Amino acid sequence: MRGATLDRRNDCVVESLRMTSLQDTLFQELASAGSEARRAFSLTTGTSERRRQLLPLLLEHGEVSHDALKRRLGVDGATVTRLVKQLESEAAVNRRLDPTDNRFTLVSLTESGKQMAVELHEARRQFQRRLLAGVNREDQKTVIRVLEQVRRNLQH
Repeated sequence: MRGATLDRRNDCVVESLRMTSLQDTLFQELASAGSEARRAFSLTTGTSERRRQLLPLLLEHGEVSHDALKRRLGVDGATVTRLVKQLESEAAVNRRLDPTDNRFTLVSLTESGKQMAVELHEARRQFQRRLLAGVNREDQKTVIRVLEQVRRNLQH
């Protein structure tokens, strides 16, 4: 009887290790895929992740305060200032004081900046098509459901 109990325990340990290995592999693949995709997209577009976040945000919302950009991008004020100054030097954005409160600076895209945002959007669509080539819609939906559940689990 002792041998059977040991065999069951060993089987449980082996199964636990298999599950751990599967979970480890899942998280390694998830982390690697996200990291590699961001890096590849940066190389494809020649733009930083923050720039890729800022341009569409300004395109969608028009004129936005530095403070709102800081909150929406989840970065500090110095990072926003640096990014806006870079884009301003490329004539992609305009800055002006908020006429209702001179303590705030408002940022908006120039025509050149709008064009950059549109080109970035198209580059993203092409990159996504290339990235998902060979992955059918049902598999894409399954991945989305799994990732949504993982994110819900993080909230609890």
